[in-house]
Amino acid sequence: MPFAEKIRQLRKEKKWSQDTLAHKIEIHGRHVSKYEAGQALPNADTLIRIADVLDVSIDYLLRDTDENENPASKIKDKFLLKEFEAVDQMSEKDKEVIKTLIDAFIKKRTIEDLMDNGKNPIIEKAQVG
Repeated sequence: MPFAEKIRQLRKEKKWSQDTLAHKIEIHGRHVSKYEAGQALPNADTLIRIADVLDVSIDYLLRDTDENENPASKIKDKFLLKEFEAVDQMSEKDKEVIKTLIDAFIKKRTIEDLMDNGKNPIIEKAQVG
């Protein structure tokens, strides 16, 4: 699915107007209209903001993938998918707390994996810098 269709679909899934999306990414509504019509592409900064507010990766937005492919389809663990759907119904404040916890756990796990492989990211960074 092309970029234009993806942002239109993702915006509609959130039940946002083009102006609402434009406000959230700090641009004029006519730009969103042009993106969705395939008449223009956003600059890098705007693309990052679009991905952030639509809760998808930049990679997902830019790759011309199959229509049925969306980020949720990549989650194979049905329990996790159900939990993420429940989180999606929470307030923005609660979502931010959960995102922070998940991010912290992933970072912790990454460091543990590096340590298990005999690498010390702190020492390696100090040696490089």
